[in-house]
Amino acid sequence: MDASEQIERRLSELRIRWGGFWPDDDLSAIAADVRRRIGRARDGWALSELEPLPDGHVAFAARTERDGEAVVLKVNPREHPDARDLLAEGQALRFWEPTGAAARLLDERDDGFTLLLEELRPGTPLDAAGLSWEERLTTIGRLVARLHRAGTPPAALPRLGAGYADGWRSALADDRPALAELELLLRPDADDLLLHADLHGGNALRAGDEWRAIDPHALRGDRHADVWALIDPLAPALPDAPRAAAEEARRWLELYAAAAELEPERAAAWTCLRARAEALAIDRDGFTASDEDRAWATRLHRIANALA
Repeated sequence: MDASEQIERRLSELRIRWGGFWPDDDLSAIAADVRRRIGRARDGWALSELEPLPDGHVAFAARTERDGEAVVLKVNPREHPDARDLLAEGQALRFWEPTGAAARLLDERDDGFTLLLEELRPGTPLDAAGLSWEERLTTIGRLVARLHRAGTPPAALPRLGAGYADGWRSALADDRPALAELELLLRPDADDLLLHADLHGGNALRAGDEWRAIDPHALRGDRHADVWALIDPLAPALPDAPRAAAEEARRWLELYAAAAELEPERAAAWTCLRARAEALAIDRDGFTASDEDRAWATRLHRIANALA
């Protein structure tokens, strides 16, 4: 299969995923726009042959070279309801560059929707590193702390509570106390930082002897909301006994909070709310949810109950 066929195959795979996110949008038009921008970026940046990457659910990404340097081309789709959120990725990577904790942004086109990134070597994802659950939590927590040290983010970046949290609000709509707590936690504060908001074992890659973050959702908000590692679909099941479950969940929470430099109680509140919201959203899907998602929802409910 030549490079152009590989690109078309990858675009076909992405269209299926886009249909789950934006079922009412013109997916053919979105794919055509991405295809055009791939060609223009390849020519404009004088890139070598593209090798599409199989990972990711939204953007087209490919390994390539520019002037002999290994780089990654990333083309985010446009013309859909979540476009503004994707636009923040390049801004976030540029903001985090002084920390050395994220992949470097080398160049951008199309108002920031098309990115040229350094290729991290060896690029092994944390998911494939063979670490224990506790080691995963500590590693991701330390990486989160490094990102947070960048300081006050640009005001132009989107807020966690403006649109991004609407899914949580919808899922918690029938739980007034939880919804009220969520709104309280979402209130803007002078201490708000730039969150990755999706830092899991697939978005942490090995670069030399350290770990670097990729694919941020990039939102301004309470640092304690950066707790995806604790509700990751790969999280092991807690014990059945409520007391043992609470003790184990608390142990995980404190281990992660210490590594990520978070206040345990506030991190626990965020973890509880996010776990419950994600679980309720899966429950609402009913029979359309996969067996894997339903099993994850069961674990999420148990995490939320253990930390409540």
